[in-house]
Amino acid sequence: MNEDPGVLAPSDAAIDEYQFYRQGVGFHLAHALTWLDQLSFAVELLTNYDYSKKISASRADHLIYNIENYLVRVNAAYDRALQLVNSVFHLCVHEEHVTHGVIVTNTKVQHRPTVVAKLKALRKILDAYSQDRHTIIHKHSLLDAKMRRIELFYQDAILDAMPAEKRANLKAFRATYLREFVVAKKQEFSNFNAKLALAVQDLFDVLAVEYTFQKAQFKARGF
Repeated sequence: MNEDPGVLAPSDAAIDEYQFYRQGVGFHLAHALTWLDQLSFAVELLTNYDYSKKISASRADHLIYNIENYLVRVNAAYDRALQLVNSVFHLCVHEEHVTHGVIVTNTKVQHRPTVVAKLKALRKILDAYSQDRHTIIHKHSLLDAKMRRIELFYQDAILDAMPAEKRANLKAFRATYLREFVVAKKQEFSNFNAKLALAVQDLFDVLAVEYTFQKAQFKARGF
């Protein structure tokens, strides 16, 4: 899988099946790698709030948005992996119908148990945040006690109701509380990203074997 990642060819392009295969694998490989990069960016964005700009979002709003954004996006790494497996095995399943069940029960994939094992290992890692993602998308915001406490600390109405001396104390306390929370959350997400990257690399290694096999099959057919 060392082909240069490209883009899918236009529907009217005159390419043969082998070219179509290589371009499809390159396309989905590139997008899988980009998704991993974006998860790294998401960790950086936890601390990029600009206090010098007048925006309606508070520091707490910014933090909560980026934490929930990470949790929603991280599980989609598995969807990208499934799309790549679909391309490498040349299953030709329409991308809208690519799911875990469709891919791992496919006969071709079943004959490569190491690929199935690596896919399941990747999915198991992502299970750590799957319920959080489901909650955010389908139910309500994440009910993390510390995060909601920070949200409360940064409500203007709370500060406005306090005398000046207490207001200064709360600002100092909430800044320390938020900083410690963010440091811990960045470490948690960074560690998870590293673990995820290793699982993805393991999957890439076994997919590289299948990719080599598929190319040999194309060449044997005269492509």
